[in-house]
Amino acid sequence: MPDETSPQIEKFVEQLQSSSALTFARSLFHAAEGKELFDQAVVFASAVSTYYSLFHLGGALMLAYCSGPVPPDDPHASARTRLEKQWRTLQPRTLSNGVRYLPDPGERIPHKYVPPFLQREVPEIFQSLGQRDKRGTLWDMREFVSYAPRMVSNGHINVRYSGCQYEPQDFKSHLSQHLSRIDQSFCSAAGWLKQHHNEVYLSIVSGDFILFEFAELRSYHPPSVVKRAWALYRAV
Repeated sequence: MPDETSPQIEKFVEQLQSSSALTFARSLFHAAEGKELFDQAVVFASAVSTYYSLFHLGGALMLAYCSGPVPPDDPHASARTRLEKQWRTLQPRTLSNGVRYLPDPGERIPHKYVPPFLQREVPEIFQSLGQRDKRGTLWDMREFVSYAPRMVSNGHINVRYSGCQYEPQDFKSHLSQHLSRIDQSFCSAAGWLKQHHNEVYLSIVSGDFILFEFAELRSYHPPSVVKRAWALYRAV
């Protein structure tokens, strides 16, 4: 966080809100990519993209939350304090034109911070994202993709000893259920923003969001993914 002076605080609040909108856009494209990969039967990659979609969606809400005034008896006081401590370490960087800027505060949100926040604020999104080692949730499925199954050999036989919780059809079935709910997750997130942080909601549904955040990310994806991301955004 910047020093406790009004102009610096105001500028950092704007940065948190801007980061929230960009993170929301990032989430849209991860969701679209997850859908596209699933339809192409690239199931493991789809699970990773779908996980990151809901992780970034939760991150967007956390950034919006931290941009607002601290409520009495803040239910997220511990996470806010830890994040603010991280943000105080951000060092300004200099663009090629000499303009100085702070790095994106969204990159300092750890994965473990998002599920507890969603569990309290938007529980239907939390149910899909889940927590580590909760079978059938996207976090557990992403861990399975990255690290499982593991094997040990005694020289004669190979034995799977961890990460065996999903058979192929079981994994695909769980992922299909999460993808079927993802459109509603975005609507729920937008509704939460509109109720609690309307200034961020208005930014996301503005023309500037389409011209800047959405347009910036669309250049990294094929037209089929962009079309899906646009459909998700239209639903919001």
